[in-house]
Amino acid sequence: MTEKITMTQPLIQRLTRWKNTTIWRDSLHIGNRCLAATFGGYLLSAVATILLAQILPLSQVDRVLTAMMLSFAVYTCAVIWVFSVKSTWRYWLDLFTLSSLLYLAYLAAKAFDATSAQGSGL
Repeated sequence: MTEKITMTQPLIQRLTRWKNTTIWRDSLHIGNRCLAATFGGYLLSAVATILLAQILPLSQVDRVLTAMMLSFAVYTCAVIWVFSVKSTWRYWLDLFTLSSLLYLAYLAAKAFDATSAQGSGL
């Protein structure tokens, strides 16, 4: 009743080669996402922290503490974003673009704060 299916040697070699290359490619994708989540998420959360510490309307100590606490949420959102996007280039580009925009906003806020402090005579 049950027939034993015999596989030829070339078919076994092709299946093994396909399985190994697919596993290797998937491992590279996961490793790339882990690197992006770790380092890109850290970059984004660090830049968001310095921006928030500059612009929040609180005392200096409260600004820094609030920015540091919010950096954990920013980092978590970055990690979720990296693992939810399909394209490899998309998450790298998004992380670096958002980090650079936040850094430019920080520089603008710092310049605005320095010019307003100079104009007030402080």
